[in-house]
Amino acid sequence: MTITRTRRLGLAAAAALATLPAALTALPAHAETTPQVVATSVSPSTITGGDEAVQTVRLSAPAPPGGLAVEVISVGRGDRNYAYSTNDVVRVPAGATSVSFPIRLEAYSSTTTVPLIASSSDSSATTDVTVVPPDWRDQTVERLDLDVPNDAKAVVAGTKATGTVHISAPAKAGGTAVDLRLNHHSGLPDSPEPKIPPYVIVPAGSTEGTFTVDYPSVPVWPIGITDIDADLGHPPAGLAPLFVPKNFTVGVTRKLQAGAFPNIGSIGLGTNWHPLGAVIELTSDTPGVTVPAKVEIRADSAGANFPIQVDASVPAGTQIKISAKWVLSLAGTVTTTATVEN
Repeated sequence: MTITRTRRLGLAAAAALATLPAALTALPAHAETTPQVVATSVSPSTITGGDEAVQTVRLSAPAPPGGLAVEVISVGRGDRNYAYSTNDVVRVPAGATSVSFPIRLEAYSSTTTVPLIASSSDSSATTDVTVVPPDWRDQTVERLDLDVPNDAKAVVAGTKATGTVHISAPAKAGGTAVDLRLNHHSGLPDSPEPKIPPYVIVPAGSTEGTFTVDYPSVPVWPIGITDIDADLGHPPAGLAPLFVPKNFTVGVTRKLQAGAFPNIGSIGLGTNWHPLGAVIELTSDTPGVTVPAKVEIRADSAGANFPIQVDASVPAGTQIKISAKWVLSLAGTVTTTATVEN
């Protein structure tokens, strides 16, 4: 025989339960606890390159305690500015059903529609923003400067420099974002690059915006030239600073080709003291390859570039050797080798 025991409800509790609607007493098998992303939008939905927009993400219910993280990315494009301005994630505050945040997008050379997606858990929403390049007659980048003396703009490892972007007209309200692009050339493949932000914001009403170029110090670092461009969707303004290690160095810092190709070599003085400047004697050990006999570097500069002439008769694949002697210095002589390319 089976005996079933039941617990009797108190009379008050039983009476209260009897008065509840059936819909409330029948609990669902699964209750949704995480709010869903139901919509996202951008205002304005069409912007001029360099301008700021505001994106809004909306949820189906208030965010839980601690808020709700929402991933926000651009779809099908590596839009560096968007990721930089949002860090790929925004948070809806606890108890709120939406969050709005400023975004920046790259300045494309032609009208471009960029899809943006916001997602959390198993829900997502998408919106588009259209970026129109500014009319070059109204706004463009005039020039790019770096606060380092002399033409080579030589920056020593372990130091930072300040770059300045100059635009043709005062920035709009919210500021104008100018894209910064970097392409590093050095004697070693896959070497670390100087660090710059993906864009610089020119403050509202100003025509100048500054950013930091960080050249980290690492144990092994070749001499190299870095092309930095400031771009608003038009032909960019560029600069090619020389980045040099802490020691006395010589290197070939552009592609080496025979004929009329403008080959470039570079000298880095590093942290060596040279209050009266430096005189560097150059020699080439390769027939058909010539370099200047002497390069003079001022006391306020840490390096210089020099031309390398490769005769058209020098075949591709030839390895050349260049030596640099620092006159009247204990730094002595350094050498570099490079291969002539097609």
